[in-house]
Amino acid sequence: MQHQGYFASSQIVIRCHFAGRDVCLRRLPITSALAVGALVIGVSSSALADGRDQSSTPQTFRLAPVEVQSSRLHQNALDTPAAVQMVHAHKTLQGRRKAQLNDTLNEVPGVYATNGSNYVQGLRLSIRGFGARSAFGIRGIRVRVDGIPSTLVDGSTMTDAIDSAAINDIQVRRGPFSVQYGNASGGIVNITTLEPSDGPLNRVNVSAGGDGYRHYVLQSAHEFDDWGVAATASRLHIDGYRHHSRVLENRFTGKLTRQIGETGQLKLITRLLDQPDSLDPGGVAHDRAQNNPKDARPANLKYDARETVTQQTAGMVYTDQFDKQTDYRLNAFYTHRKFDEFLPFGKTNNGGVPSYNRNFFGGGGKVTRHDTLWGHKNQAVLGFDAHAQFDHRKRYNNDFGSKGAQTQNEDQHATDFAIYGQDAFHVTKRLKVTAGLRYDWLNFDVDDHFVTATNGDASGSRHYHRLSASGGVIYTLPNKQRIYANIANSFESPTFDEFANPEGNGGFNPSLGLQKAVNYEIGVKGPIGSQGRYQLDAFWINVGDSIVNYASGSERDYYANAGSSTRKGIEARGHYRLPWHLTLRGAYTLASYEFDDYSNTSGSFGGNRIPGIPEQTLFAGIRWDKADVGYGAVNVRYTGSIYADNANQTKVSSHTEVDVRGGKVLISGKPELTLYGGIKNLFDTDYYSNIRINSYGGRYYEPAPDRTWYAGIKIGF
Repeated sequence: MQHQGYFASSQIVIRCHFAGRDVCLRRLPITSALAVGALVIGVSSSALADGRDQSSTPQTFRLAPVEVQSSRLHQNALDTPAAVQMVHAHKTLQGRRKAQLNDTLNEVPGVYATNGSNYVQGLRLSIRGFGARSAFGIRGIRVRVDGIPSTLVDGSTMTDAIDSAAINDIQVRRGPFSVQYGNASGGIVNITTLEPSDGPLNRVNVSAGGDGYRHYVLQSAHEFDDWGVAATASRLHIDGYRHHSRVLENRFTGKLTRQIGETGQLKLITRLLDQPDSLDPGGVAHDRAQNNPKDARPANLKYDARETVTQQTAGMVYTDQFDKQTDYRLNAFYTHRKFDEFLPFGKTNNGGVPSYNRNFFGGGGKVTRHDTLWGHKNQAVLGFDAHAQFDHRKRYNNDFGSKGAQTQNEDQHATDFAIYGQDAFHVTKRLKVTAGLRYDWLNFDVDDHFVTATNGDASGSRHYHRLSASGGVIYTLPNKQRIYANIANSFESPTFDEFANPEGNGGFNPSLGLQKAVNYEIGVKGPIGSQGRYQLDAFWINVGDSIVNYASGSERDYYANAGSSTRKGIEARGHYRLPWHLTLRGAYTLASYEFDDYSNTSGSFGGNRIPGIPEQTLFAGIRWDKADVGYGAVNVRYTGSIYADNANQTKVSSHTEVDVRGGKVLISGKPELTLYGGIKNLFDTDYYSNIRINSYGGRYYEPAPDRTWYAGIKIGF
C-alpha cells in the first residue's frame, strides 16, 4: 500500500492505493484525521479503563486474561489464532442511551452496524461484508446470548429481544468459522448479560432525551449460598426523529443459577420481549431525504406500515467435570415468537401483511479434554448441535392498514444436526496448532396449505450436507507478541424469506442455492507494554455463489446467487492507557469488497463494489474515568462512501459523526447516585442511519437523527 497526504484548509487530503486500486479517502476531515492520530499513537477498540485510581505517572498493572466465549475451545483471546475482540459493555455502554447495539459494535474493526433508528427493520450487521445484503435483521452471522443461540436454523437473526441494558460483555470473532457453529460466513457475536456474581446490587436507571426518548431500567443481582439470581427489566419508548417511527419495547432478562456439587453449575435463562406497535417510516428517494428528512414515505403512511412482536425464550446451560482433566457442557432452549407486520403495499397477491408463529428449539453438548499428547499440551473438543425451526406462516393483502384477503398459508420447517471436533496442540511452548471439522445435515421443508387453481402448490424441500474445516497456527514471540495465520471454509444458506420464489407466492426459488466461502487470515497481536493491547490483521476471502438481493420490479425483495466475489482488507485495533485517568481506543478498517462475476437481466456487475458496505471505517475515542468521581468520553466515527445498488450508479457520501457523554458521581458506594448525559451527532452531520440496498424505485435512504441530547440518573442501593 502506498499513500501520501497534505493539508488543505479544514481537511487533510490523503491519497492511497490498495490492491492496485484507489480505495482510500481523498479528503479526510480534521476530526477524522485526529482520530487517525489517536490510532497511530495507541489505537484502540476495547475499553480498558477499569475504574481504578491512577496518578499522572502510568501505573504498571496486569492485563486480565480474556477467555474466548465465541470459540468452542477454552482459549485466551491473545492465544487464539483469529481476529477476536472483547467489548466490555459496562464501560462502552456507560452513559449511553442503550437503545441499540450499533454504537457498541461499530467500535470493532471489520464490523459495520446500521439501522439504529428504525426498530421495525431491526439492527443490520455485517462482518467483512457478510450480512450486507440483508433487507432487515442479520444474515450470515451467528449471535449467541448467554450460551443460547439467537440465530435461527435458516441463518437469520433478529436482535430485538436482546436488551442492551442487560449486557455485560460482547465478544466478536471475525471470519467464517462454520466449523464451530455451522450456517454462517461472517463471524460470531457472543453476548453475556448480567450475572448473579456481579452483585450484590439493586439499581434503578431512568433517562430521557430528544425525539421523545424515555428509558426505564431496573436491575438486581444477588448470590445466596449455592443459589444466584440476576434480572433486568426495561421499558423503551421513542417517538422518533422521522414521522411514523415510534417504538415501544418492554423486555425482561433473567438468570437463576445453582451450584451442584463441587464443580457443577446449572443456569436457567429467560428473555422476554413485548413490542406492541412499532412504526416504520420507510425508505425514501434522494430528493425527499434531502429536502424533508423527517418525512415518512407516503405509502408507509397510506398502508400504516408497522409491526407487532412478542417473544419468549427459556434456556438451560449445565457445566460440570468428569474429572480434573475432562469437563462437559450441555445446553437446551426453546423460543416462541409471534410476529405481524404491515408492509407498505396492497397489490393483489403480493401479501403485504406477513404473519407467523415460530417455535425454535434445540440443544447441544460438548466434552473438552485437557491432556498431553506425545508429551505436549493438548486440548480436544468433541460435540454436537441439534436445532429445529417451525414457522406457521400466513400472508394477507394490506387493505390500508388492515388485514385483507389471505394470499399464503404454509408451514416452514428447518432442522440442523451437526457433529464437530476441534483440537489445539502445542508443538512447542511457543507454537500452537489448531484444527477442526464439522459436518452439518441441514434440511428445509415447506408444506403449502393454500393451493388454488391460479397459484399452484408451493410445497417443496431442500437438503444440504456440508463439511466445514478450519486450521490455524499461532507463535508467541518475545515480549508476549503473537503472530498467527488461519484458513477456514464456510457455507451460508438462504433464509426462508430469501427463498421466496419471484414466480410464485412462497415456496422455494428453484435457482437459489448455498453461498460458499474460503477465508485466509494472517495477523499480529499482543500487549503494548503494561498499558494496552493491539491487533493488526489482513484477510482475503473468496466467495462463490454470493447471495445478493436485486430489484425485481416488485415491492418485495428477491434474491439470487452471484457468480463470485472477493473480500480483502486490513484491520487494526488497540487501546492504550495514558496518565491522568485517560484511555485511548481506536479501530480502523481498509478493505475491498467486489463482485468478480455477476450478471442478471439488469446488467453485468463484474468488477463493481458490493453495495451496502463502506470500504473504509474508523473509530477513535478518548475516555476519562476516575472511580467515585465520574467519567467522560468523546467518540469519533468515520464511515466511508458506499453504493446503494449493484450497478454502482448511486453513491452515498462518507460522513463523520462525533458523540460526547459524561457522568458525575454525586454519592459513591451504597447508596449510589450518578447523573449522566450526552449528545449524539454533536456537529449535526447529515447522514443516513440505513441504506436499503437495491430498493425498488430508488427509495434507498433513511435519514439519521440530527443533534440529539439525553440525560439520566442512576441510583444504586
